[in-house]
Amino acid sequence: MNTDLKQKLHQLVDNCNDEFLLDEARAVLESEKTGKEFWDELDEEDQENFLGTEEEHEQGHTLTHNRLMHQVGEWKKK
Repeated sequence: MNTDLKQKLHQLVDNCNDEFLLDEARAVLESEKTGKEFWDELDEEDQENFLGTEEEHEQGHTLTHNRLMHQVGEWKKK
């Protein structure tokens, strides 16, 4: 077991104040114990959306994070 990795994860968790992110991380770590896969927990619409965006990505239809944040900022101004 990689103790350095565990220590780094503990530090990240200790320094994180985002409750949503912490809850998501907990769910991922618990999914290993419960055997639940995130895919099985998605409804059909979310699965279809995910597959659609995956296909778009494979076709090269992508945005950088900065470009996306710019577009979101423009959208919020409306």
